Amino acid sequence: MYLFSKNKFLGRAVTFLLLLNLFSIGYFWWRKGGEGRRPKRPIEQVTAILKKELQLTEKQAADFKKIRQDFFDKEEPLSRAIRAKRDSMNAAMFNEHTDTTAVKAIARRVADGEYQMELYRLQQAQALKNICTPAQLKQFQNMVIDIRDYFQPQKK
Repeated sequence: MYLFSKNKFLGRAVTFLLLLNLFSIGYFWWRKGGEGRRPKRPIEQVTAILKKELQLTEKQAADFKKIRQDFFDKEEPLSRAIRAKRDSMNAAMFNEHTDTTAVKAIARRVADGEYQMELYRLQQAQALKNICTPAQLKQFQNMVIDIRDYFQPQKK
């Protein structure tokens, strides 16, 4: 009888410690999960800030929102594709028998994707500049660094 109660206690203790470990790992994974990634900022929030600071008209604000939405619609699938290529490149690099030529080809495709992303940013900037007045453009130029910082991951 004593043996069974002792095993029950050990079983419960192991279960409790296992659950505690899983909870701890999950908590730390969740806390660290957002680091290094850009926070998702609603387009409406950014448009409202730009509308206020640049004193945009309703039409300009709508155009800003449309241009930014088009950029995000292009950016998201390209970003996922780049991430997938990087993952396959990492897997190939640390494979037991690394094919250097294949890894270099994947690296070139990653670089081409990054180049395409920069071209999308350039197109967005040109479109945004086209709808601004000269005074708004000057104010927008002063805000570029602030906007960039707004989209950076927040330091803890």
